[in-house]
Amino acid sequence: MTDDPDPATNALDPPTNASESGDHVARRLLEGVSTHAIFMLNADGNIIAWPAPAMALYGHDATAVLDRHVRMLFADDEGEADSNSLLGDFFAEPREESVEFEHWHRRADGSVFWGTLTLSPLRNGEFHGYAAISRDTTTAKEYERMLERQNDRLKEFTDILAHDLRNPLNVIEGSLTLYEEAGDEEHLERIGETTNRMARLVDDLLRVARQGNVVSDPEPTDVGEVVEAAWRSLGGKSGATLTYDPVPSVSSDSDRLRELFENLFQNATDHGGDDAAVRVGPLDTGFFIEDDGPGIADGCEEEVFDHGFTTRDGGHGYGLSVVRTIVNAHGWDVVATEAESGGARFEITGIDFLG
Repeated sequence: MTDDPDPATNALDPPTNASESGDHVARRLLEGVSTHAIFMLNADGNIIAWPAPAMALYGHDATAVLDRHVRMLFADDEGEADSNSLLGDFFAEPREESVEFEHWHRRADGSVFWGTLTLSPLRNGEFHGYAAISRDTTTAKEYERMLERQNDRLKEFTDILAHDLRNPLNVIEGSLTLYEEAGDEEHLERIGETTNRMARLVDDLLRVARQGNVVSDPEPTDVGEVVEAAWRSLGGKSGATLTYDPVPSVSSDSDRLRELFENLFQNATDHGGDDAAVRVGPLDTGFFIEDDGPGIADGCEEEVFDHGFTTRDGGHGYGLSVVRTIVNAHGWDVVATEAESGGARFEITGIDFLG
């Protein structure tokens, strides 16, 4: 007679007949789930069973986790304002109902994922601990963040419409009144200039709006080819130079990625002059674009991406806004900082490279 397999092991015997024990069937069900890690905790929160799906999700074998507290699975150092983690006194008394937690989790290899952990009390007359169900919800979290960013941009977009279009409309109305009263054609010229400015503003806003749709069908993209095409589009900037350190291929909308580079290259030459030196290179989870221009004023690192923000006479302030919109539509992140040369540096991160 052989003993039943230990519930903490990572393999189970195949069924032998239809009358196998309920415990054996339960263990087989735990082992057969591939989308969720199902394991067991005692009343103190220590892990007492670690089936194969749990090992697959976290990368820890049973010897590394058994008898250790479930908090070992959390990545507290990631920090997340909207995380819902285990409170310190959660296991002080048995719970009556299931409780769900959302938090960053860390795998054995050091990588992290956004996970949903559900703890359900196990009772059979007496309290025996908790059934723990953990699942990787990173994709859903990233999509949620993308929608939040889009909603933020939409609000900003409508604020721009309300503000930037109302002002020129007031100018037109006032100039028209003055013309009707005095008949001075100078007021008509002011109306013409204002309507031209409104037309440019509408074109810029439409460009931002078109780039904001979530990229739903990304394709493998050779970043080097996109960079080269974007640089060629600068045309007359004959004195500007580009240094390109190869960046791995990414999954993207190549047309929108090209416009991202075009706007950043244009920004570099607008502020650094026709002899600007621009560099593109890889980061661990993305790439950077930097120049040797005057850089970004202290305190304006976030503001530079706002619609309409500009420090240049005659600038509309929509180039970097478009950059942020394209980045957000891909589910990536962008920050502005200072290059070693003192110029502007833009880092696009959160990218899963291909290959």
